[in-house]
Amino acid sequence: MRTALLVTACLLAASATASAAPTREELDTRAGELRKQLEGKGFTVVVEGSFVIVGDESPRKVQSRVNFVDWVVKLIEKDYFDKQPEKILVIWLFRNINTYKAGAKKFFDDEPTTPYGYYSSDDNALIMNIGPGAGTLSHELVHPYIEANFPDAPSWFNEGLASLYEQPREREGHMWGTTNWRLPGLTSMIRDKSIPPLKELLTTTREGFYDASFDAYAYARFLCQYLQDHGKLREFYKAFVVDKDHTGVKSLEKILGQRLEEFQPVFNKWALSLRR
Repeated sequence: MRTALLVTACLLAASATASAAPTREELDTRAGELRKQLEGKGFTVVVEGSFVIVGDESPRKVQSRVNFVDWVVKLIEKDYFDKQPEKILVIWLFRNINTYKAGAKKFFDDEPTTPYGYYSSDDNALIMNIGPGAGTLSHELVHPYIEANFPDAPSWFNEGLASLYEQPREREGHMWGTTNWRLPGLTSMIRDKSIPPLKELLTTTREGFYDASFDAYAYARFLCQYLQDHGKLREFYKAFVVDKDHTGVKSLEKILGQRLEEFQPVFNKWALSLRR
């Protein structure tokens, strides 16, 4: 019996180790490999937290990006995520659209479908054009954390939460998403009455979300902002993670205290009151 217990304990420990975040030694090793690979090519490579960051801007500018990553990560971990990503992730920051496209092709044999940036789980990389600003970076940082902490999250919440932090601020020690450029995509749907019911957004498939005939990103983003602005977003997330209904319908109705059909006009009126 004692032997069986010891074996079980060892297996559990091994499992926990296998799924743990990368160690500093592993991150430093990966950073060393990249420095060797990129030597003389104008890149700076830095380890920050559980990430390796690579940038083709000046070392001083790259360090400012590193500081931004540190700020975002600390706040989103504080509010939502108990687990860090369980694999070594490299954040590639390219200074403009040209180096971004060239880098994506050279290092990943990829041709980006977005001019801003993306997270590639298969490549263990966040690849982005940092030239327009850091909003894409804060957006993309959310995705590997969702992957590690809430792998069953539907696309609407994964993209909605990430999009909420495209224009982030800090408020009373917490991350705060401010109203951003996606607002017209939502309000135009409300005004021309093309906005689908909230339940349709929440129950859409992954393919349905990304191929939606409506502005699913704006809809999901501002649903998250409504919850944030009314002090319910973190409460919703905690309920949603453990709810067997992975659409979010039950958790949302519970947090709101009303059915989605009743909440829809409340949400629409709130959205129309927003100003950038």
